[in-house]
Amino acid sequence: MALRVDFTMDAETNRQFLNGHPVVMHSHHYLALITKMARELEDINGIEILREVVEETMRAVFDDYIRQNGLTSAQDKCNVGREYFSVFGLGKMIITGDEQGGEVRLVRSHLDEGWIMKWGNSDRPVNHFTCGYVAAMFGAAFDKPLKSYTVTEVASIAAGDPEGKFIVKVS
Repeated sequence: MALRVDFTMDAETNRQFLNGHPVVMHSHHYLALITKMARELEDINGIEILREVVEETMRAVFDDYIRQNGLTSAQDKCNVGREYFSVFGLGKMIITGDEQGGEVRLVRSHLDEGWIMKWGNSDRPVNHFTCGYVAAMFGAAFDKPLKSYTVTEVASIAAGDPEGKFIVKVS
């Protein structure tokens, strides 16, 4: 399954849209800065806020695409998430699992690469954005409500691992 990609721009506002949803194509440095800010706001659950915002936002995008294209298989629905991840310039992921959970590996992660460029290796995983993204992807694939999946980053490119690894479990 190849993701249908329809980029448009509103000539009046100069806003960009991907498949009807507003997007801002930004760099991995921007995501690294947002991630650092979330870490620095741990006293008000900054990391959890980032994850939840990403899950809610991406879930709407995935559900809309799945509905508009009549996708029914969990694999096709997961492929929507995988392909959007690449189209957004976030990297390359490999997904395995089922309704009970699974594993997502990042063989490329532009957020991790941006983190390393800005601050060097981290002492812990940094890809909280992808945790929310993966939770949305699994929820959409298996028709579960928001917050149905807990995603834990157990290996991190930014922390020196050769690839990122996320474990997905039913919440």
